[in-house]
Amino acid sequence: MHNITQRIQLLEQRCRLLRSICEFKVGHASDQEEPFILKQRGTRLLNDQEYCFIWAAKRGNGTNPVEPLFAAGSTSLSSEKSLALVSRFLEDNPEDNPVVQALEKGEPIRANKITPHTGQQPLDTIIKATGTQSYISWPLISNNHEYGVLTIHSTNPDGFTGSELDFIANVMADISLALYVDETAKRLRKERDFNAEIVDTVQALLISLSPCGNILSFNQKAQEVTGFSEHEVKGKYWVDVLISPELRIKSQKEFSGLLQQNGSDINFQTELETRNGERCTISWHGSFQPNIEQGTVGLVLFGIDVTSEMAAERERENALAQWNNIFSAMQDPALVVSEDGVILDINPATEFAAKRKRKDIVGKGVCEILHGGRSPGAICPLEAILLDKKNRVFETELRGLQGNYMMTISPLKEFAGKTGVALLLARDLTEEQLMKAEALRSAQLASVGELAAGVAHEINNPINGIINYAQILKDSSLQEEEAKRFLDRIIKEGKRIAGITKNLLDFSRKREEEPEPVNVINLIKHCIELVQHQFTIDGITIEQQHPNDLPNIICNPQQIQQVFLNIFSNARYALNQRQAKGDQKAKLLQIHTHATRIDGKNYVELAITDNGTGIEHEIIDRVMDPFFSTKTSGEGTGLGLSISHSLVQDNHGLFRIHSELGNYTTLLIDLPTIDQRGQSHVG
Repeated sequence: MHNITQRIQLLEQRCRLLRSICEFKVGHASDQEEPFILKQRGTRLLNDQEYCFIWAAKRGNGTNPVEPLFAAGSTSLSSEKSLALVSRFLEDNPEDNPVVQALEKGEPIRANKITPHTGQQPLDTIIKATGTQSYISWPLISNNHEYGVLTIHSTNPDGFTGSELDFIANVMADISLALYVDETAKRLRKERDFNAEIVDTVQALLISLSPCGNILSFNQKAQEVTGFSEHEVKGKYWVDVLISPELRIKSQKEFSGLLQQNGSDINFQTELETRNGERCTISWHGSFQPNIEQGTVGLVLFGIDVTSEMAAERERENALAQWNNIFSAMQDPALVVSEDGVILDINPATEFAAKRKRKDIVGKGVCEILHGGRSPGAICPLEAILLDKKNRVFETELRGLQGNYMMTISPLKEFAGKTGVALLLARDLTEEQLMKAEALRSAQLASVGELAAGVAHEINNPINGIINYAQILKDSSLQEEEAKRFLDRIIKEGKRIAGITKNLLDFSRKREEEPEPVNVINLIKHCIELVQHQFTIDGITIEQQHPNDLPNIICNPQQIQQVFLNIFSNARYALNQRQAKGDQKAKLLQIHTHATRIDGKNYVELAITDNGTGIEHEIIDRVMDPFFSTKTSGEGTGLGLSISHSLVQDNHGLFRIHSELGNYTTLLIDLPTIDQRGQSHVG
């Protein structure tokens, strides 16, 4: 009867022990490692009065086939000493020990009626210290996952049989399953945390909805864009959060229409109003996600903030519209050409100049359209320039456009997705050259008109002399010697008239002359003869200083004469204006010349200085602009210096102005010389 009572008490105790192990499974922290969990559950078996020592080991990774995890006993042996004894036991018997056998066989290994004379010193020490008379090594395996071997020592020489073996089997099954569940939970938690990290770090709005359209999750990017936290929007209807108020009804109808299409995915775009009132454009992709357990279907929304892209697209469209307007409005031919010479686009002015339709030009070779084709094997210089991909400006004849043009080539970064393209602008020089010639002719005629009055007065004096001398000869009976003297004077005055008339006619006559060697001193002299009478009347003194060995210049003499007369006219006006303002100092025009070298080339420099009103510093850079004049209305056209500057450039010269308001103005003109072989120094 006593034994039965003891067995019942033992059975009750082991039921409590099993319940304690199960309660640990529920209450322990799920982030603990396997050795900790195994130790906490295994050592609870020491509460059984027959179990005196427990230790665990697992399959090794290194030289040892097994490695100890923990060791604990109900005796005076410390945990450290117990673990050291187990380690020595496993090292001394690397292959012939119960742990290795249990792992290899996949079933428990037990020993009964053992004594402390096994011949294995670490095991004998354990047996003596704990009173061990039997032990069992049980492999911990669940769902084909191996977690090691748990070894239990008992003081019962016939332990681990019958109901006790069933008890241990239940305990081991529970521990193995708990380890498997714990490992699975950790793996799932890790995957969940990884997925959550992906969801929170992905640079897109990721929102999950219930079947009713209520927000279930709201990732970090969605919170950043909207300004709302997940806590604030969770459970709210998605339309009330993700769509601007005035667009909600319209968007809801469109969304409902998409749902009725029975597709697995939907795509739509909406405007969202953030917490601070800003508007964002979001492009959404929706994917239906079924919940099989609950029998419901939810929706995951994947949104990309395309606000900046939409703004950039609008800017691109506006820029494109502006480009098209400007491109079409250009009055000069404009072409977009690829680097291999294929015409990609043209403006209407190109059609007009080429006298062809757009469809007959776009896609053709630039040489074919602009040059009218080429000889077999010839290289088109324009195509060679396109390959250089550099800015170029040059004059050229374009037979395909029927004229002479100033061609500007400007490489473009991109056109219609293509690189290596260039914009060609062709400015028709035909009309410009005509306008320039007309302006020059008008300036000549204006100068002739200005000179006419002075020349008329200057001619009047010798004509009166001729008349008087002739009347004397008629009325008097003079000696032959005296009559000859009067006739010489008549001839002299007549030559004077002829010279003045010739200078005026030479200047006013329209001629197309090639550059020729010119004595610049004589050219200045002829110009002074035309203005001398007017300068004398105005009290203007002309001073000249020229070296004797001054070389000839090469130029168009009529054009340079026009330049000098324009400068003399401006100087006369400035000198008279200064005196009109009350300044009575002498009016002086100084003309100096000397030879000089510029960039290794020979020039004659002329400095024409007047001590007139001078030019304001702020406008000195504008006085050579066409139609800009400092003279009062009706006294100047604003073309004199502009034409002079152009004429000097046409003759390969340099034209500069130095001036100080109220003191002086100096016009510097550098014209190329001709060397002893008659070759121009112009490069």
